[in-house]
Amino acid sequence: MMLSSVGVYNSQAQITLNSTDAVGMGDQIEQAIETLPRTITIGSTGANQVGDYSTISDDVLDTMTFQYPITLTGSADFPLSNLGMIKSSEDSAWYFLTKNTSMLATDDVHKVEDGIETSIPFTYTIITFPSTMGTTYNSSWNGELGTFYAAALGIDSLKITHTITQISEIDAWGDVTTPLGTFASLRQLVQEKNIDTTWMYQSNTWNIMDASTALAFGMDPIEYDTTRTATWWSNDPEAKFSIVKMDYEANGIVSEIEWLKPRPTSVSVNQVVNTDDKVSLYPNPAKNNITISTQLTNNDNIKIVDVTGKLIRAERFNSKSISLSVSNYENGLYFYKINDVNGNVIHSTKFVVAK
Repeated sequence: MMLSSVGVYNSQAQITLNSTDAVGMGDQIEQAIETLPRTITIGSTGANQVGDYSTISDDVLDTMTFQYPITLTGSADFPLSNLGMIKSSEDSAWYFLTKNTSMLATDDVHKVEDGIETSIPFTYTIITFPSTMGTTYNSSWNGELGTFYAAALGIDSLKITHTITQISEIDAWGDVTTPLGTFASLRQLVQEKNIDTTWMYQSNTWNIMDASTALAFGMDPIEYDTTRTATWWSNDPEAKFSIVKMDYEANGIVSEIEWLKPRPTSVSVNQVVNTDDKVSLYPNPAKNNITISTQLTNNDNIKIVDVTGKLIRAERFNSKSISLSVSNYENGLYFYKINDVNGNVIHSTKFVVAK
């Protein structure tokens, strides 16, 4: 169903996208994904272009929630990030972002795999502000994805480094139509070149994995990949995020589509009250149980909520320690709040369940 407040535009002039038009604290974005789109193309470059994608479908749904980064594990390592993001499709991963008047960018991806928390710090520019026809930017990043113990073929360890080179251009403007409605928009084309390099540690030295060792491990020492995306942005207040985003091949044929399904909503993102020197929670990540110990003297009860703000559990907590079972919790992020007898939050932070 089309939103009543979203009209059909007749673009007479291109729009300008500013930081105030993009997602912010407390916004929740629901995207639909069509994984096997019909044979369509991204369209043409230039002024006053019209793209009609009103028949795309929603094979998969994904929800992104934007909140205070301090509510996410690992925030101390990224003190300059001012926005956190979690995705319903990635229940063991979360993101640290920077949004300011010049850009919206990813600073870090945090993940929990096999109970181990890992961090991949990199700056990936999503969009720059202000954007209009002809706006371009280039960026690059190089870093380590992880180190792995090998103990085979005389190799002590392996590590993988990742290099990203990104080229972005606003190459078209005009109306774009999806099942949500018709929006005046700018189209952003991004070409991203990725290089994964595998290194081996031998004789106290890191070297790129040689061909014979790579064959034994069944992998390529250097892997190259190029991705291309076309993204339509709007300054319509019903948007706040990309209207539609398409992965496409060099010939322009689209392989996957993400699109904004409903109007963005706001969720509660109460500022965390952190008193780390007086409260501890372990283990984190947790599998079966968590224990919370406190030196607070005015604690009365504890409440646990999920990432949507839904209350999961409430317990009396007026002692120095409490143990709670999380064995029936789904993998993901949870938040707890310790309240005093008057209902005031005197401590709150987060934990991860990973089984």
